[in-house]
Amino acid sequence: MKKDEQISAMVERLRELRAADRGERIRDCVLRWIEDPLKPKTAAGGFRINPTLLLLALLAVMATGTFLFFSLVAP
Repeated sequence: MKKDEQISAMVERLRELRAADRGERIRDCVLRWIEDPLKPKTAAGGFRINPTLLLLALLAVMATGTFLFFSLVAP
């Protein structure tokens, strides 16, 4: 196989892959982004969130709560 034939075959495969991904919904992309990479599903088939993102969200909520407490409640 010549070099140009390899490149054209690779380009065609990439175009097919890209065409297959166009039908994917944004919701599916977001769920795949936030799911746990080690264990994406529970034993019952449910969704499991990434523990790192869960920790960051919890810290953001705690920081916001602390800010609001000291800016609105405490004199």
